[in-house]
Amino acid sequence: MALYNREGARRALFHTVGFRVLSQVATVLGYIVLVRGMSVFALGLYSLLYSVIPVIGAVVSLGLDQVLRRFQPEYLQAGNTRGSAWLVRFVTIARLISSVALIVLLLLAWNLVAPLFQLQSHRADFALLSVVVVLYFQLIILQNSLAAHMLHRYSVGSAVVLSVGKLLAYSALLVSHGLTLQRAILADTAAYFGAYAFLYIAHWRLCRPERSLEGYRPSADERKRIQRFAILSNFSDASSLLLYVQTDNFFIAALMNPIAVGTYAFYARLNEMTLNLIPIRLFENVVQPLLFSVRREEAGERLPRYFTLLVNVSLLVQLPLIAYTAAYHHEIVQLLFGGKFIDHSSLLPLIVAFAISDNVISTPVTMVAQYTEQAAIILKSQLFGLYQIAAMLTLIPILGLYGAAAATGTLHLFRNAYVWWRVRRYAHWVNWAPALASGAGIWGAAIGTCYALRAATNLSPILNLISGAIICGFAAMIYIRGPALTRSDREILAGVLHGRESRILGWLGLVPAGQLPKGNA
Repeated sequence: MALYNREGARRALFHTVGFRVLSQVATVLGYIVLVRGMSVFALGLYSLLYSVIPVIGAVVSLGLDQVLRRFQPEYLQAGNTRGSAWLVRFVTIARLISSVALIVLLLLAWNLVAPLFQLQSHRADFALLSVVVVLYFQLIILQNSLAAHMLHRYSVGSAVVLSVGKLLAYSALLVSHGLTLQRAILADTAAYFGAYAFLYIAHWRLCRPERSLEGYRPSADERKRIQRFAILSNFSDASSLLLYVQTDNFFIAALMNPIAVGTYAFYARLNEMTLNLIPIRLFENVVQPLLFSVRREEAGERLPRYFTLLVNVSLLVQLPLIAYTAAYHHEIVQLLFGGKFIDHSSLLPLIVAFAISDNVISTPVTMVAQYTEQAAIILKSQLFGLYQIAAMLTLIPILGLYGAAAATGTLHLFRNAYVWWRVRRYAHWVNWAPALASGAGIWGAAIGTCYALRAATNLSPILNLISGAIICGFAAMIYIRGPALTRSDREILAGVLHGRESRILGWLGLVPAGQLPKGNA
C-alpha cells in the first residue's frame, strides 16, 4: 500500500487536530501562568534570550531542514527507506555540530555582542538556555521525519508532551512563588527533554529501515541535486533572519528597552498561539509530504488545487481572528492576563491583521517554490530584509512598537508577493476575487455589529467576549457557505474526510450535506 494516500491523509488529519487542540490548550494555559507569575522585566529578558533561537537556526541552517522536508517524502514514496534513514542521520549529526559550534562562539563573543541589546549581565542565563536550543532543533528533525512517515500521532503528539510539561512546571513554580527567569528556563529544559525522549523512542522503533545503512551512499547525481538545494536553502535561511518576528526584539532592545521587548513579544506570542489554529499551520506536516510526493506530470493540475485549498481554508480561521481581536483586544488582555501590557492592547489586532501575508500566503507559495526546486527565488526574496532594516530604524523612533509591527508586516507582504509572482503558474488562487469580496463584506459587518453591541450595553468583559464569539460564529456560518471555498476545495475535503465526520462538514457548510466523496486528495 502506498504511504501517501487518502486514508493516510485522513488519519494524519485526525491525529493532528486532536493533538494540536490539546497542545494549544496547554500552551495557552502555560503562557497565562508564565505571564501572571513573572515580572514585566523578567518577561522581556525571557523573550529576548529566546529570540536567539531563530538566529542560530538561520545562521547555521546549512539548508538541512529544508533538504529533509523536500527529499525524505520523495525517497519514501519511491520505497527508498535506506535513503530516507541516511538523510535523517546526516541531517541530525550536521545540525547538532553546527548548533553547538555557534553557541560556543556566541558565549566566547558575549562581551562584544550582548551590550548592544542590554544583555551583558545575562551570559549565564544564555548558557542555561543553550541546552533548550540544541534540543529544539533535534526535536524538529524527528518531528519532520515522523511526519514524512505519516506518523503524526507521534510527531504532533510530542507537542502535547512539551506543552503539558511546561504547564505543569510553570504551575508548580507559580504555587511556590519561584517563577524566575532562570527557573522558567530550567522548566523549559525539562519539558524539552521529555518531548525529545518521546520522539527518539518512537522514531527508533518505527522508522528504522530493514537493512543496515552501512555502505549506503546516494548516487553522484542525487548528491549534486541535494547539495545544490541545500546551498541555496542555506543562503535563503541565513538571509531570512529578519523575517522572524523574534528578530524584531533585537531592534526594540537596541532602540528602546527590555520592558518594551516584553510588551511587543507578549502580543506577538498571543498572535502566534492563535495562528497555530490556522489550517495551514495545523496541517503543515500533513500537507508537505503529500505535496512533495506529487508526480511531475500531475503538478500542473494538482498544485493550483492544493494552493487554493490551503489559502481558502486558512482564511476561514484568519478572518474571524482579525474581527474578534479588533473588537475585543482590550477584554482579552484584561480577563486572561490580569491587564498586564494592556496599554498596548491595540497591537494585537494590528499584528494579527498583518499575519495574513505571513501565515496564509507564505507557506503555500514557499511549498510551491520548494516543490519546483526553485530555492533561488526564495533566496532572492530575502533581499527585502534590507527594507526591514530601514523600516525598523525609521519607524520605531517615530511610532514605537506600532512602527515595529508595521515594518515587519509590510516586509512579509512585499516578500510573499514577490515569491508568488515568480511561481504563479502553480500558485494560482482560483477564486481570489469573490473570496476577498465576501470576506471583506461579512467580517466588516461582524466588527461593526460587535462595536455597536458593546456601545449599546454595559456588559462585563467576559460577557462581551461571549457575545462577540456568538456574532463571529454566525458570520462564519454565512462566510463558509458563500464563495469562500471553491467546488474543488469542497470535493477534496469530502474526499479526505469521508467517514462519520462528513456529517459535521455538511452541518458546518464545508461540503453540501450528504455529498459523497469524489476522487482522491
